Amino acid sequence: MMGSRSVRSPRTLTAPVPAMPFAAATVALLVLTGCGGEPVDAATPAPEGSATFGRDRAALVLTAFDQADSAASVAGDVEALRAQEVPPALDLSIAAVRRATYHQRTQPSFQHINPAFALPPGDPACFLVTATLRLTGSELAPTDVSQFVRGADGQWKLSHNVQVSQPSLVAARSIDGRPATAGGTALDETSRRALAAEVFARSIGSTTGNRSLVASSPLLDGQFAGGWEVYGQQLAGAGAAVRRTMDRAEWSDCAVAVPTGTLTFLTLHATDTLSPAPGGPATVQMVPQSPDLIATGHLKAVRGQSIRVTRVETFVLLVPAQAAGTSVLGLNDTALTVTAG
Repeated sequence: MMGSRSVRSPRTLTAPVPAMPFAAATVALLVLTGCGGEPVDAATPAPEGSATFGRDRAALVLTAFDQADSAASVAGDVEALRAQEVPPALDLSIAAVRRATYHQRTQPSFQHINPAFALPPGDPACFLVTATLRLTGSELAPTDVSQFVRGADGQWKLSHNVQVSQPSLVAARSIDGRPATAGGTALDETSRRALAAEVFARSIGSTTGNRSLVASSPLLDGQFAGGWEVYGQQLAGAGAAVRRTMDRAEWSDCAVAVPTGTLTFLTLHATDTLSPAPGGPATVQMVPQSPDLIATGHLKAVRGQSIRVTRVETFVLLVPAQAAGTSVLGLNDTALTVTAG
């Protein structure tokens, strides 16, 4: 589950750009003991007829996940990741394992402490949690926001996880005790479309023309878009160019209304197309040290008349009632595939 999570797209061809996903997983879910002494699988819903899914049950899910996922992260067990996570969190976790393997290091074990939950009423299919992340061997204790979803088999898995910036801690923790709602309907369709377009445009240093829709953000406008600009400059120096397009936008299953707006996850799927610049070489290449190649498991250089890199980007947003001035509380990004054309 843990690994350093990036606020900049890792897109350098010749030198790594720091990346930070959320490597995670587990071989099997921890079996906890219930108050009556009977084993309780914290990842499955309560038996029919039992009490409504509440904070205590959600805390069991989180505890079970932490212990199993932490062990799998340390071991770098990709199959165990699949037992605990679904995309986009799974994509980030697998990329983190690959980075750790490439750099011959072990990811730290972790534990969530002081969690705050937002639960839908009744028998939920998802819930949100924000917590402090205690990392073994580190003085840092970042705060993250996560979504867990329940599959058709009744198993709870992590679907989203993003570390939030220090100034965003109060907003993130304000979810505590509030009812979560369906993420896809928490915002109207017009707002969803406009926000996705503006966040994507700003991620590459552009805008849709409605810059006031998303508040100025050191993460989005500085590190993330800044990394994209540096990447383009590096490619230009090698006689190549890159273009990024948004393929689709997805909103999380759960969202929560807090005093300052609606907290929700936005996931963007995008494609980078690398091609020769006018007057440059006939082909483009990515060297093995490229963070995108490392994240996708390539051990050799990739060359072609063009190269396509698919990627996933996840943002935690705090959307005010009128959408204008939406805050980016945190983000992450990783490449999914690299294909030469």
